[in-house]
Amino acid sequence: MASNNVAQFAAELKMPAGVLLEQLQAAGVQKASEDDSLSETDKARLLDHLRKSHGSNDADKRKITLTRRHTSEIKQSDATGKARTIQVEVRKKRTFVRRDETAEQGAEASNNVAEVDDLELQRREEEARHEAELLEKQAQELKARQEQLEHEEAERQTREQAAEAERRRAEGEAAKKRAAQVAEAAARAEAAQAVQAERTTEQDDERAAAERAAQREAAKKAEDAARQAAERTDPRNDEHAAQGAAGQGAGTGTEAR
Repeated sequence: MASNNVAQFAAELKMPAGVLLEQLQAAGVQKASEDDSLSETDKARLLDHLRKSHGSNDADKRKITLTRRHTSEIKQSDATGKARTIQVEVRKKRTFVRRDETAEQGAEASNNVAEVDDLELQRREEEARHEAELLEKQAQELKARQEQLEHEEAERQTREQAAEAERRRAEGEAAKKRAAQVAEAAARAEAAQAVQAERTTEQDDERAAAERAAQREAAKKAEDAARQAAERTDPRNDEHAAQGAAGQGAGTGTEAR
């Protein structure tokens, strides 16, 4: 969290609030108490003052140079094979810079200010990243929901189309079955009518034949009856009958003699 007054800023810098007040006043930032508020401009003026006051002045007085010398001997043979002793000297030089307490405090203050700015920047970047991740997650969830709804709608339409196709197929099968039943019934009725007509024709033929036979029989009987009646009423028939009888008697007498 960013500091708002002198006391909070001193706590963040880990230094006494009185020392910070003195540095602020030296930097031209007029603050009378620890509760006075601080702005980013005040912090920047303090940082510039500390950098200027702890720059390159008296730099040589704070430098200490140490020189170390180390001597050693090595033995080496020459071209003739005679051993020789060679002395080797090694020198090392190091320079140390002493920093006073005020410079260290200024550097620490500047580092803390930079650290605070970095933390605030990191916090804002983290919040922006978190918000971006949240938006991305929401977008993915929305996309997944839309895809699920589209999939469910496609499945529903597929089921409805399949049900409609099944209904039409069932209606077609039922219509074909009814048509087949009607055709079968019509064929049966036609066959029955044909059989009945055939039977009727046979019966008619039989009745006609019987009637013709009866008529012939009746005609024959009438003819026989008429002939018999005619024979009985004709006198020639009697003479022929008598002659026949006499002839039969004469023949019988001759045979007797």
